[in-house]
Amino acid sequence: MKFKEMEIEKISELFVDNLVETNRGFDFYVNWENAEDYKDFEIELNAMNVLIRTDDIKSKFYELAKKLPTFIATFPLLFALSKNERQDVWNGKNSLLVVNEQLDGNDNFKYDFNVLELKKGLDDSKIDEYYILFDRIGLKHLFENLLTKSVIDYVIGVLVGLDTNGRKNRGGTAFEDACEPIISEICDHYGIKLISQKQFKVLRELGFEISEDVANRKADFILVKNEKILNIEVDYFFRGGSKPEEIIDSYINRQNDLAKINIGFALLTDGMCWDNKAKNQLQKGFRNLDNLMNYHLSKIGMLEEIISEYFN
Repeated sequence: MKFKEMEIEKISELFVDNLVETNRGFDFYVNWENAEDYKDFEIELNAMNVLIRTDDIKSKFYELAKKLPTFIATFPLLFALSKNERQDVWNGKNSLLVVNEQLDGNDNFKYDFNVLELKKGLDDSKIDEYYILFDRIGLKHLFENLLTKSVIDYVIGVLVGLDTNGRKNRGGTAFEDACEPIISEICDHYGIKLISQKQFKVLRELGFEISEDVANRKADFILVKNEKILNIEVDYFFRGGSKPEEIIDSYINRQNDLAKINIGFALLTDGMCWDNKAKNQLQKGFRNLDNLMNYHLSKIGMLEEIISEYFN
């Protein structure tokens, strides 16, 4: 019996009974390469140890700014600016803006951390500006009262903490990585071209007409053969924070939009979001989506059945 011919109640039960409890591998919790971002400023950070618990932090700050002005560029590391924001201020693309709370008519405060410009040195007025930032943003308090030994140890802790923001993306990528070998093996077997993580407009390079409504949307996987196109989306949802009805509705809308330009759609989804409490929405998915499966179903043949029949 083919999967597509199974009763909705039966296929949804098979789906729910074989959910993947987690997509988190050992590399999910911390990307240690991100925690090594301090190394470009290792000299400056070590030099800043002289500011820890010193009796005259202001004079030491000015002396350090004269001798090693690039230490100013470490500030974005110290107050936990995100990775992209750090890169933008270091290369001069953006400045750090701070609202003027005094309401005295002055513009917002603007601080530059362009490394190449800092290497040229700082005059006293510029050092004054950076010291005010150092003081008012709380770094002076950090060095006077909180740090005891190593600035680098503190920065590593900051970077590890910031990296928690990347966990969501790593989780999604982990499930894509788990599913891609299954998809790739089937494509190789049937001579199907596989395109991963691209916008639909890439299909224009292959001679397809893609509407502007769809062109800039990103697809997890696009399968192409004999003038036919199939989009496979891969998503993993934990129980907390994910609403099954919104997930199903969004993918029904996606399927309908793609159908207007003759692109097929399949959803490979998993996670404890789809437990028994979500069964009604899951059955709605099986009724309204042409192709719906989880990781277990894809491994035991449903994905191959969908792909082979679609491109036959």
